[in-house]
Amino acid sequence: MIELVKVAFRNLMQQKVRSLLTLLGIIIGIAAIVALVSVGDGLQYAVNQQFEMLGMDKIMISPGSPKSPGFSGLAFGGRALNDRDIKIIERVGGIETVAPMIVKSATIKMGKETIYTYVAGIPTEKKFMQMIEDMQGYKIKEGRDFMESDKYVAVIGYGVYNDLFEKKVRVREKIKINNRTFRVIGIMEKIGNPIDDYTITVPLEASKEILNTTDYSYIIVDVKDTEDVSKVADKIKQELKKDHNAEDFKLQTSEQLKDTAASILSIIQAIFVGIAAISLVVGGIGIMNTMLMAVMERTREIGVMKAIGATEKRIMSIFLTESAFVGMIGGVLGIALGSLVSFGVSHAASIYTSVAIKTIISPYLVVGALLFSMVVGIISGAYPALRAARMDPVEALRWE
Repeated sequence: MIELVKVAFRNLMQQKVRSLLTLLGIIIGIAAIVALVSVGDGLQYAVNQQFEMLGMDKIMISPGSPKSPGFSGLAFGGRALNDRDIKIIERVGGIETVAPMIVKSATIKMGKETIYTYVAGIPTEKKFMQMIEDMQGYKIKEGRDFMESDKYVAVIGYGVYNDLFEKKVRVREKIKINNRTFRVIGIMEKIGNPIDDYTITVPLEASKEILNTTDYSYIIVDVKDTEDVSKVADKIKQELKKDHNAEDFKLQTSEQLKDTAASILSIIQAIFVGIAAISLVVGGIGIMNTMLMAVMERTREIGVMKAIGATEKRIMSIFLTESAFVGMIGGVLGIALGSLVSFGVSHAASIYTSVAIKTIISPYLVVGALLFSMVVGIISGAYPALRAARMDPVEALRWE
């Protein structure tokens, strides 16, 4: 076996440029797969960590059909949620807190500039605020958070502070939201989610006035005991459905949201890995082409080997070892490149989006990628190897 590897290496080194070009397809394909899988696993890990940090004792309710995709406070369709629904939910046992939120777009003016962005109204009582802020991951960068007595004040997202106006919006600056003057009391740290970063948060009662609504975009329920979340969720669904005479709302627990997020990430990851695998097919075609050319160039050599007693199995082994060797080298270099890319993506994400993505390169991924690249090499080299093995030695020796 060692002798076959030495022969394969020597033959590949005779055509360095061709071998390098053949390797490129495998390197790019394996690198893309390793990078996408490792970053995808990192995202899955980050999502799980985020949900564990926020707790699995939350239930989110929004208007709209339960069959409509996703979960969003901006959902359309279905009957609006209101104070009547809050009272119904509060009557269900096992609940710690019920916090409504309003999210709608609004006109924002500062000086002579006018922009449009989302305004979120949240309760300013401490117990409600803490729950909502934990859910959204809010952290104050500058200024202060709301107090219960606040009304016409605003806490702005990092994007509003930094991007939406010609000059940065400062604490104590006055802005107009739908023609009502608000004083900026705080600026959020960058979250990395464009919706949150470009949202202006105001007290709930003020949002009802400026957005001209008493309906809620969604309701967050904090359950006393994590083990009772499913039972409480079923009871809330039952009570709301009875009152609405229809299931015209979406209800999801933290666990369901976590599973949904994980499923979406897995699907996206699978699609991108599938696309990346196409380059491996191209790389495999490159190996086949290279090996066919090698068979043609070494026709007389094959004839000599057969004339002195080399079996078809021996000749096939030589060419299959060469193609597997190409796949293995491409796999090793691809794994190295893919690892560098995934670490680069994680680093860039932490700098530019404030989203911490841990690069996860498992031993299974490394071994799997290496074996996969070798299998691609062997499959691609099978036809050229078979063609070489079945050559007529007399015809091969006549080849010029």
